[in-house]
Amino acid sequence: MNILLRELDAWKDADKTAEFWWRDDDAAEPTVPLDKLIALSDRFGVPCGLATVPAKAGEPLRKSVSHAHHVWVLQHGYAHKNHAPSGAGAWELGGHRPKSVVVDELRQGMGKLTQLFKFQFVPVLVPPWNRIDPELLSYLPVLGYRGLSASYKKSRPAPSMDLRRADAHCDVLHWKDKPNVRFAGTEKCLKLLTEHLHDKRTGEADASEPTCVLTHHMAMDADAWAFVESLFGATTAHPAAKWLSPADIWPAKD
Repeated sequence: MNILLRELDAWKDADKTAEFWWRDDDAAEPTVPLDKLIALSDRFGVPCGLATVPAKAGEPLRKSVSHAHHVWVLQHGYAHKNHAPSGAGAWELGGHRPKSVVVDELRQGMGKLTQLFKFQFVPVLVPPWNRIDPELLSYLPVLGYRGLSASYKKSRPAPSMDLRRADAHCDVLHWKDKPNVRFAGTEKCLKLLTEHLHDKRTGEADASEPTCVLTHHMAMDADAWAFVESLFGATTAHPAAKWLSPADIWPAKD
């Protein structure tokens, strides 16, 4: 953690606060790994944005997270289903279907999550596989979304002023050898987090965007869980670090 702690010390010396947030993808039903996530969130007081698949969520998941004091629900597409042709990558929110169909699914998904999770639901869209057709972005504020969260890239389509973007800067898992998903490694994860913090501190990146660590509770191995636990321990003990909730990042409008 030394590289990250040195960067946080630089924030402290500059009398600045480094803001983080935690996103976890693919929630659908109660599981032992989800219980582990909730326990970790409670232990460190670190809020989690739980990106939930509307078509797969129901009353069992609602009961599981209703007692979780630091868990907020985000919308993970609609059914997490690939509609792209073979060889085109995985897309649910791409241009492979009529926009009216995609928009209607998103509307249905938002309605379901609002009904299930009430005040725990923050209307933020997390596209499955972190991919969304840029032409859909203008529809999102009209549907009632406050924000968008995908995978961070320095060059990315700018959403409208009514749609705040807060992307994931560090996915703690390595996916390229599926189905053998594994921890991406301490060195890589710390490098990604530290680079974004450095870029924010020096004005090379949007200083208002919190630095996001991304997990997938159903795919985490022991090393990935251990890294997240160490990260939470180190950052919550540092005076220049602050963990934001999705409700902090995307507050309700008056």
